[in-house]
Amino acid sequence: MTWRTLRAVMAALLLAAFLTPAANAAAPARIMALGDSITGSPGCWRALLWRHLQDTGRTDVDFVGSLPAPGCGFAYDGENEGHGGILATNIVRDNQLPGWLSSARPDVVLMHLGTNDVWSNVPAATILNAYTAMLGQMRASNPAIKLVVAQIIPMNPSNCSACAQRVIDLNAAIPGWARTNSTAASPVTVVDQWTGFSTSADTTDGVHPNSTTGIQKIEGRWFPAVVATLGGATGLHVEGTKIVEGNGTPFVMRGVNHAYVWYPGQNRAFADMKPFGTNTVRVVLGSGQRWGPTPASEVANVISLCKQNRMICVLEVHDTTGYGEQAGAATLDQAATYWIGVANALKGQENYVVINLGNEPFGNNASVSATWASATSGAIGRLRGAGLQHLIMADAPMWGQDWGNVMRDNAASVLNADPLRNTVFSVHMYGVYNTAAKVNAYLDAFKALPLVVGEFGHNHSDGDPDEDTIMAQAQSRGLGYLGWSWSGNSGDVGYLDMTTNFNPASLTPWGERFLNGANGVRQTSKEATIFGGGGDSQPPSVPGTPAASGVTSRGLTLNWVASTDNVGVTGYDVFRATGSGSFAQVASSASTTYADSGLTPSTTYRYQVRARDAAGNVSAFSGIVTATTAAGSATCEVGYAAQNWGGGNGFTASVTIKNTGTSAVDGWTLAFSYADGQRVTLPGWGATFAQSGGSVTATNLAWNRTLAPNASTNIGFNGSPSGADPAAFTLNGSTCTTG
Repeated sequence: MTWRTLRAVMAALLLAAFLTPAANAAAPARIMALGDSITGSPGCWRALLWRHLQDTGRTDVDFVGSLPAPGCGFAYDGENEGHGGILATNIVRDNQLPGWLSSARPDVVLMHLGTNDVWSNVPAATILNAYTAMLGQMRASNPAIKLVVAQIIPMNPSNCSACAQRVIDLNAAIPGWARTNSTAASPVTVVDQWTGFSTSADTTDGVHPNSTTGIQKIEGRWFPAVVATLGGATGLHVEGTKIVEGNGTPFVMRGVNHAYVWYPGQNRAFADMKPFGTNTVRVVLGSGQRWGPTPASEVANVISLCKQNRMICVLEVHDTTGYGEQAGAATLDQAATYWIGVANALKGQENYVVINLGNEPFGNNASVSATWASATSGAIGRLRGAGLQHLIMADAPMWGQDWGNVMRDNAASVLNADPLRNTVFSVHMYGVYNTAAKVNAYLDAFKALPLVVGEFGHNHSDGDPDEDTIMAQAQSRGLGYLGWSWSGNSGDVGYLDMTTNFNPASLTPWGERFLNGANGVRQTSKEATIFGGGGDSQPPSVPGTPAASGVTSRGLTLNWVASTDNVGVTGYDVFRATGSGSFAQVASSASTTYADSGLTPSTTYRYQVRARDAAGNVSAFSGIVTATTAAGSATCEVGYAAQNWGGGNGFTASVTIKNTGTSAVDGWTLAFSYADGQRVTLPGWGATFAQSGGSVTATNLAWNRTLAPNASTNIGFNGSPSGADPAAFTLNGSTCTTG
């Protein structure tokens, strides 16, 4: 090869290398909006759609058509085929579409067409025949074309009283037409532009959308469909009753509330809660009416901490708590003003952030709570108008518990009022939800609407929530839940702390139950795929069959051989059965050992374990080990004294528990029953009390958990009405003497 030839070859190679990236660069998707004046004159929903795509990183689109962009207040890519007054049937009659297609060469067609046909009393079947003819012409232009066709917005012009029903008739036929004509190579997608659109509130004349709400609603329906058609993410959003990520993967919240606004220095909490499996953290912020305001810079930092620790961030304004009853509480409109003020920290974070409008936005004032729907819809509208496209969470009124069913009865109207239909509703389950029946009844009422349990606890001053049912039902129904709270509660509700002084190594009984217990976070949480969660589908290997040792009348220790995993085992779930009964999870362990206590003497127990990994995969169950506890004798003594109040209306009970055994009691539950309908007034003192029917249990607090031999502790409570003393007491299942 001569030098001249070599130089020519090298030049050609260099030129090819230089040109290849441009030649191979993916061409933008060409989108043609096809319709009448609703699409083109001025059709500013197209401008909003273009800006929304740009704001969410979808710059790979090119709007095409023979008509230029009308003015909509800002520059945008607005070429279109929105021809005022045109009929779908006339487009076919005059063979207009092939010429438009030849010039525009669209990959995607957004078609809102048929309004003028309806106005002209063209039958629905004839309009659909025109659709079919146009679809054939589209496929002749591009065999892989994607058609997104609208069920058109309602119409009620003054000169056409029959038009409203004709629109309904046409829209009812469109989904079936789409199913018949859709193919894998050239899919047809239907977008419902009719539901939730009001001719009185959202149009200027009963036909054309107004610029205050109408074009926003239309854009809000087109956007997710366009993104889905193009392929890609819309951020966290609602689909039916579920929350899904931008890629369409369902996301179920499993997380903790963190009181950031009162403890802004406790930022290690984000990293501390993640190892327990939390996939979400609900962060308390202040809008300035009562706390804060939390500035945009801090909001950005909180979001960064959430993302660093691979958790979805639910941001809530707490100042609205108890409005109408709580002095100084903020309105939802004031909360909306705050969110708009920090919008720059929120925009672009749609995959990671949920905006919780305001915490428990109304108190128990029924007349004020009755305004929940309008106030919530108004706040959502303001956020959408400011360009915030995030998933919005709306708390219930009446301190979040919705005991008057205001949210239950009005949630559908609020969802429909959201131009993006991207709102999830949040109920806070405390004392109102003290039975399984009440929990299930409320959750049943939301079977057709998106719902999460935004707060709940194991106890509260207004009653004893049924946390077991809340967690079990949330798991079985695929609903998210967020427990209150990591740490820092005031003394009167300190029992709601999950950790002692923000220390993750010191879980409280509530923290242990919520994070490690049955249907708890560690057992059920799945990390969002935006952080890479869901990529690991391989379960750990089966752990070894447990071996039981140190068996006493009331306890034993289990040990087993560790599992292995392709990424890493994060813990083990321990299951126990009494006799031949069914297994139930009793604990989670981070190691290969577990000490069980509080067992019944002379009783046979069976145990098995399974392993978990960080992605939530679980192994098959291990083999089963059987152990029988030793015989026991009464090693406890209980003293009970009740002081009746005047008239027999109530009493104060003082209870002394004494360890009469030769070994220490480490953790205890006292059980007894009332026969005369007495009820314990919670919370009591010296123990955590619970009551079901006449049966009462009292479980130790942290400070009196251990009772040395001959040691005793005093507990007590108020109750009503007066009645006979309990006949017997058991401590950890063993019968105590009385004295």
